Amino acid sequence: MGHASMGKIMWVDLGRGTIKIESIPDTLYQTVLSGVGLAAHLLYERIPSGADPLGPDNVLGFVSGLLTGTGSLFTGRWMVTGKSPLTGGWGDANCGGNFSPAIKRCGYDGIFFKGISPHPVYLCINRKKIELKDARAIWGKDTKETEAILKKDSGCRMPRIACIGQAGENISLIAGIANDGGRMAARSGLGAVMGSKKLKAVVLDGNKRIRSHDIAEVKRLSQKCNENIQFMPPFP
Repeated sequence: MGHASMGKIMWVDLGRGTIKIESIPDTLYQTVLSGVGLAAHLLYERIPSGADPLGPDNVLGFVSGLLTGTGSLFTGRWMVTGKSPLTGGWGDANCGGNFSPAIKRCGYDGIFFKGISPHPVYLCINRKKIELKDARAIWGKDTKETEAILKKDSGCRMPRIACIGQAGENISLIAGIANDGGRMAARSGLGAVMGSKKLKAVVLDGNKRIRSHDIAEVKRLSQKCNENIQFMPPFP
């Protein structure tokens, strides 16, 4: 069916306040596909051995799956990845809602953060620019309050938001990352990693089309999948 996105990822260095776009070669996609496979490859390469999960060398990644936005079934979840402060090893958590296609509609398969900001910030990607914005005014707000404020004040038309509340800010090792009014990517303590980086939220409002190499085949396979899951075994 082919890869369905732009073949690009974003790197945000919170300590330096810099943003860099990186192209991903097709050969890598053919090996690791996308989503968690891509994140695992990049984090294995770029997190130094022995890095503190709550330190500047840890990488926090927000990734979208290979088929997200193509119309295929059960492919709309996003995943956050990083070195877990709970285990000291690989950490990931996934969640539904509208955030996964929003990553791709901004033109990326993943957004990765390293470093620690000197003060609370949030990343805002809209249809005109990409910027790190001051989040000191919303630091201390819970996730629902944060979403409501950023929907109003971020300057985006239809923002999709992932954010932390007080638990993440206070580095609770069971903190999750919320989107869409309470959906939660809750495993591995990655909300604490987000808080340690002083990253309050990620706000996305792209309008790029998500393309598929063979739309008809995606539809055919999805219909076949739907037929299979409708089967109910007989119960006495």
